[in-house]
Amino acid sequence: MHRRRVIALIAVIIASVIGAGSRPAGAEWFADLFAGVSITQSADLRLNDKAIGPGTFDNVEFDNALAWGGRFGRFFDAVPFLGVGVDYFHFAPYIGPQSARFHGCIFPDGCGNSGKGGPGSFDITVNSVSVDLMLRLPLLKSAEAPWGRVQPYLTVGPPLFITTITPRNTQSFKNQDGDTDFSFGLKAGGGVAVQVFNNLMLFGEYRFTHVSSDVELRDANLSRVRLGTDLDTHSALVGLSVRW
Repeated sequence: MHRRRVIALIAVIIASVIGAGSRPAGAEWFADLFAGVSITQSADLRLNDKAIGPGTFDNVEFDNALAWGGRFGRFFDAVPFLGVGVDYFHFAPYIGPQSARFHGCIFPDGCGNSGKGGPGSFDITVNSVSVDLMLRLPLLKSAEAPWGRVQPYLTVGPPLFITTITPRNTQSFKNQDGDTDFSFGLKAGGGVAVQVFNNLMLFGEYRFTHVSSDVELRDANLSRVRLGTDLDTHSALVGLSVRW
């Protein structure tokens, strides 16, 4: 499914390049394709097993992950430094085997426990969709580049995060299925786009995203475990932007 989305976005960009090759650079519409790395900060892993009560693993670490996505939008004619874009973003901050301090009712021998243990491994897949406000500063203007050959920009939006968490190699939740959470979060970023062709720009972007996800894991006996964590993620991205 992800591969099909990437292929479709590449097709849009190629079509845009062919259709816009004779038009001046810096036009109003844009289509972006980008990829990079995401680094998710350590966070508490909150558990609430209805059979044994709540507990928390402190400062669980996430693996760095590939991040990628695309954006499509337009800068306004009347105020060309202001625009909007629809942004799709994907990353997968895996929780690998590790030892973390825990407290609460983690195990069935009573509450008030504390110590160190392994929460197990969890696949986490994050997809977000947002409508972003974008601001750009046109630098090095010319007749061929009316909006500037160099464009620093800022972007901000309230994404809808679709987060799926699936237990892998976990002693406590080996029989549970994964679950998907839908939550609104935050996103802010900034970057610089540089013209490399008459209608093509290369850009680098940093973005920060935040979402608090909460899922319910279930086994065949309908035993339920609530699992939640905060995903504060820093992403460094590079991409191509077609303008027409």
